[in-house]
Amino acid sequence: MDIKLKSKIKNYLTGIWGIEILIFLFLVPTIFIGYYQALNNEFVEIGAGTFDALLNKEKYIKGMIYYESKDISEYIYANTNNLEDISDIKYDNERFIGPSNYSNIFYILINKKTGEYTTNDQDLFESIPYESKTREEVEKKTEEYLKEYDFVSVKIDNEKINNYYVKINSDNLKKGNIEDYIEIYYRHPSVYFYLIKTESITAKVLIGATILTLILFLKLVVNLLFYRKNLHLEIRVFKNLFYVLKYGLKYKNTRNKILLSFGIAIGVILIYLYLVAGIRNENILVTFLTRYPFKGTLILILIPLGTVLYSLKKSLDISIINDGLKKINSGDFDYTLDDIGEREVRELVENINKIKTGYKIALNEQVRNEKIKTELISSVSHDLKTPLTSIINYVNILNNKNITEQERIDYLRILEKNSRRLQSLIEDLFEVSKLNSGKMKIEKSKLDIISLIYQGVGEYSSLYEEKNIEFKVNSNAEEIFVDLDGKLISRVFENIIVNALKYSLANTRVYIDVIDKENAVEVVFKNIANYEMNFNAEEMFERFARADKSRNSSVEGSGLGLAISKSIVELHNGSINIEVEGDMFKIFIILPKQ
Repeated sequence: MDIKLKSKIKNYLTGIWGIEILIFLFLVPTIFIGYYQALNNEFVEIGAGTFDALLNKEKYIKGMIYYESKDISEYIYANTNNLEDISDIKYDNERFIGPSNYSNIFYILINKKTGEYTTNDQDLFESIPYESKTREEVEKKTEEYLKEYDFVSVKIDNEKINNYYVKINSDNLKKGNIEDYIEIYYRHPSVYFYLIKTESITAKVLIGATILTLILFLKLVVNLLFYRKNLHLEIRVFKNLFYVLKYGLKYKNTRNKILLSFGIAIGVILIYLYLVAGIRNENILVTFLTRYPFKGTLILILIPLGTVLYSLKKSLDISIINDGLKKINSGDFDYTLDDIGEREVRELVENINKIKTGYKIALNEQVRNEKIKTELISSVSHDLKTPLTSIINYVNILNNKNITEQERIDYLRILEKNSRRLQSLIEDLFEVSKLNSGKMKIEKSKLDIISLIYQGVGEYSSLYEEKNIEFKVNSNAEEIFVDLDGKLISRVFENIIVNALKYSLANTRVYIDVIDKENAVEVVFKNIANYEMNFNAEEMFERFARADKSRNSSVEGSGLGLAISKSIVELHNGSINIEVEGDMFKIFIILPKQ
């Protein structure tokens, strides 16, 4: 499972959420009312309750036949004086109905003593021989007929049980010789298929809602005991609803969709209720609406409302994002898009904000590069002009025949010094250009980095002897071999050693720590500066940057040493950083071993 998904699941399980509390508060009374309605009504007593439809379909169908036989029983009893004389309806041909009409309830009344019978089912009437006079023969033929047509029947002996009409009117009826008759009511089970499906769904929903309520209750209790701090009472559904209602009419796109969606939803509800509501036995939803009008109306309202909300939320998010993009496009790079919407929209907002931030950084970098270019041109012009002007001036002086031989020698020495300085500066410029162009090729070999450091210290420590600078090299290993370009890395160490000699306080030490690590070597140079270090450490790696910030400094240098060192280290896939602590100047170089 994805780590991010695991984190989301854990965050959900160890927290209390507003929507859970709302669902729990909604489910508790709903379940109570649901169970009360399902278990406390006349249908439960006769075996036609909601859970009977789920658990025992045959029992449910018999219960419904028993219940729905009330009207036809009332007709029979009214026309036979409570079964005093069934001959009044025996030959009433207008009441004969064929078994193909499954929507009606059929009946047969049988006299227990004489075998006399009457029925409203013509096919059953014709299947029983007229000369059959015994109760057993009539019952046998009836059972065969019911089995042939797959009818479900309810048999009432009028001794232990009466029909539903008699049951509910027993106090007002003269029972007379009712006990002399057997009543059989029957119907095809397909009539109840949709009703069974509706009631089964209701039962399953109640059971599912009960399980969900128990799970929510346990989760709320556990989290109240152990994770009470992780409480989120905000309900996103309502937040989204208010969000749509607040901003939806502001934008033309969403405004039109709101009006159209609500119009269509209302139209669908009206058309469905008025045109289809009469087809109860052929439509599961209409059956449900007829039996549970309040729940059905609530569902009809919530479904289109939820659909409209879901569709409009994304359209509204896009409109708001588009407004934000217009602000950003106008140059307001400080504007940040709000983290809104579902996961996909939030990812879009996050990516747009990242692009904006990256563009802002790139723009600032471009401005900075332009500034550096301007400073570079100014610096190059100054640093090249100074020795070049000196050379030109001294050449003019040398052309003067009135100078002495000693003066000529001194001037030639100055010319040589300035020429070398100019040469060094031009070489450094070419080297920086070559390093930054990516054309520099490095040739690595196994070298002892400690030996390279000692070599640099030995070669340049004699410079600035009057400052009495002492170098201290410390290492946790006698030899550390690394794949390096010896010439280039030596140049790095030389530049840093020379800088340390130039800018260190007199009569101090320069510490060089070499640390052998598992995958890399770290070299740290530390010295006490002879000036106030009020600069940005990162600026020291820029071209022509000098620590003393003065172009008129008596300390010579092109200002390119650290820039060259940084480029060389990065060519070796390493890193170089500067830290300043008071007067302590530190350079950290990390070189990978491979």
